[in-house]
Amino acid sequence: MLTTLDGGPHPAAESSEALRTLITQLWRPADGTATVRATLDRAPAGHRVVERYAVVPDPARARFLVPLTSRASAAASVGRYNGLRPPRTRAARALLGLGFRSGLAPLLMRRTLVISVPEDLPDASIGDHLLTAHLSGILGGVAAGISVREPDPNLKPILQLFRPDGQPAGFAKIGWNEATRRLVTREARATTAVRQAVPARLPELLHHGSWQGREVVVTAPLPPGIRRHADPDRPLDPRIPLSIAESTGIRTLSLAESDHWRRLATEAGGMTGEAPAAILAAMRRIEASHGRTRLRFGRWHGDWTPWNLGWDGQDLWIWDWEHSTAEVPVGFDLLHWRFQVAVAMRDLPLSDGVEAVRAAARTELDGVGVPSGERGLLAALYLLEMFVRTCRLEQGGGGWHSRIFPDVMLPVLREMEAMG
Repeated sequence: MLTTLDGGPHPAAESSEALRTLITQLWRPADGTATVRATLDRAPAGHRVVERYAVVPDPARARFLVPLTSRASAAASVGRYNGLRPPRTRAARALLGLGFRSGLAPLLMRRTLVISVPEDLPDASIGDHLLTAHLSGILGGVAAGISVREPDPNLKPILQLFRPDGQPAGFAKIGWNEATRRLVTREARATTAVRQAVPARLPELLHHGSWQGREVVVTAPLPPGIRRHADPDRPLDPRIPLSIAESTGIRTLSLAESDHWRRLATEAGGMTGEAPAAILAAMRRIEASHGRTRLRFGRWHGDWTPWNLGWDGQDLWIWDWEHSTAEVPVGFDLLHWRFQVAVAMRDLPLSDGVEAVRAAARTELDGVGVPSGERGLLAALYLLEMFVRTCRLEQGGGGWHSRIFPDVMLPVLREMEAMG
């Protein structure tokens, strides 16, 4: 099987591990055959080129693959949706887009990723081996702009799909292993379940299916003029996450009898190490004190953050539903926003994120109807959810989060054990 850059006209050492990993995720055949070849700059003998990408900025530092199908699609892949990017990135992307539209950028960058197949492979069979050809058969002709991210078994490739004239055709997410296939499937189901039930716009689900051992979900493109949520310190009206909670029904249950609590205990119990053991100890103490406390359970977005929503005029758009589940305590999304702004956006220590969650529990959960006596418990339950998620990602091979790891989790968990 030759889908890495090994054996091509240029040695694999010229490319980053991130690029080689992406190639395996997108172009590795499920049956292990060597039908598709990925090489730098030119195809091997006996092969014909079916895709060509500019590697930005170069193979050793690859950050983005720009499709060279047409100048319009190349320019769109780097310049479209600039309103969602920070101003500094926006300017650089706009300049790069002009370079591809003029035809100068490929000449200056020079290095290309070449995807090729045997010369005798029939055109009708290419969709069985090439993802973009498969998607073109479903959606009409498309080219893909592809981000190159650091290797992580919990991350999935995301393809921005464009027509040859540069018009957006959709976003594709590719589940390539068990963890990412599960996320992609969850996104498809949540989008379908919630889309008509919330006072916001969700990208339409265009396709969900399996291909070469991968799960593929494609959603419709966002509006071209969409803008980022400007102020992360001003979350949305709490009635919006409340509508998500209500979208598939709300149930009032005791904590101990809820599917949410049982799932959390099962996940933590299935993991090894000091942090999962401390999570279980905290859960036992909380259940002893609050197991009979009745809470409202409903759906949450699962990653309710400023970067997963945007504005097109007065229309709110929400995307990235891969962590959405149907039974968590109502209010989790509000706490998640504050936690992620502190820890993920601002790279603050976990202690700051914990305090942000507790402050939001005290002052914001009233907006979704959480009684004052339950808010401290809800903060603890949310942090347990995040700690279990972090441990799951670490044990799946992704490593510890830079701000959430055992040495800083354990003091927080010991505090939870003292809850009465």
